[in-house]
Amino acid sequence: MAPHTSSFISSATGYSGEQELVDSLVREQIKLFGIDIQYMPRKMLNYDKLLHESTKSAFEMAIPMPAYLKSFDGYDNSMEMLTKFGVRSSDELTLTISRSEWTTYYAPLMKEYYEDINDGGELNSLEGQTASRPKEGDLIYFPFDDGVFEIKYVMFDQPFFQLGRGYVFEMRCEKFEYSGEDFKTGIRDIDDIEESRTYYSLEFVLESGGTGTYEIGETVRIYPSTSAEMTTEDDSVITAENEDIILLTQDGYRLYNSSGFLDGVAFVTATVTGWNLPNRKLTLTQFSNSDPTQRDSIDYDVDVDKLAESIIIGDESEAEWISTSVTEHDDEFNDDDVIQEEFDQIKIIDPADMDPFGFV
Repeated sequence: MAPHTSSFISSATGYSGEQELVDSLVREQIKLFGIDIQYMPRKMLNYDKLLHESTKSAFEMAIPMPAYLKSFDGYDNSMEMLTKFGVRSSDELTLTISRSEWTTYYAPLMKEYYEDINDGGELNSLEGQTASRPKEGDLIYFPFDDGVFEIKYVMFDQPFFQLGRGYVFEMRCEKFEYSGEDFKTGIRDIDDIEESRTYYSLEFVLESGGTGTYEIGETVRIYPSTSAEMTTEDDSVITAENEDIILLTQDGYRLYNSSGFLDGVAFVTATVTGWNLPNRKLTLTQFSNSDPTQRDSIDYDVDVDKLAESIIIGDESEAEWISTSVTEHDDEFNDDDVIQEEFDQIKIIDPADMDPFGFV
């Protein structure tokens, strides 16, 4: 008789009692030797259904979860590199979580979260919505060094089907590189990533005579400054709580929408990252959209920024100030101004090339 595997326990189909034993041992190991992480599902904003990608993402929920740190001897492939975009960290982590615990505790929560985004509709896999497993692109908060890691790949076949079944999800993560994502998880250590990371921001110089003081981290609404002189139909003054301003006929902003076309909007939202009251300087980031630089119809100046003269209203503080100018906030490794200054010194202006394509 030819050799074969045990007839009592099949390594292909397994045996439910033995499988449950291995699964319980796995869960116990994670609880004894693991760490508590925060799992953050990614919410797609401005989703492009043609390219199946999003121009902006938000993280609104952080779920506590036990995980085993497989890379126990330090960050995998750990090194810091100085690039033209700044100092880049290539730290990597490998985390293991229980598959049965995900199915029991976290899958229903994820399903409810995505259904709420879809207004009760079914999960859309093309928009990266799944509850059956952790998802690439979601984030992990690592408490030891206050770090945030992005899931790059989820392994579901390691160890390779012991007793015919998988017991864990292995998440391979890389250090998260902030690029304008919106964090509203309610956990301060996570949400302050918007303030601590360098990203595109604008600094507004404000007129004297404004009211209130802005709060760091709050959302503000930016309206054309002409709206400050307007009143509603009943002659009441427009304030932060008066949403009739949106319905007014005015010269609003012309911004690029997610399809790439210019579109009119009543106001722009942003997040406060700096507020210097004595110098009346306000630093904002996380713009809901940025005004494209438009050529001025009088002197053909291409450096006109329509956000420069605006009324800025805080959603929480109800602070209300009018800006007179705006410049890009200086960031590390940002040499745009130096390059522009050098170009202005060597450029040759030909009046015939002022408007070669007929654009206005």
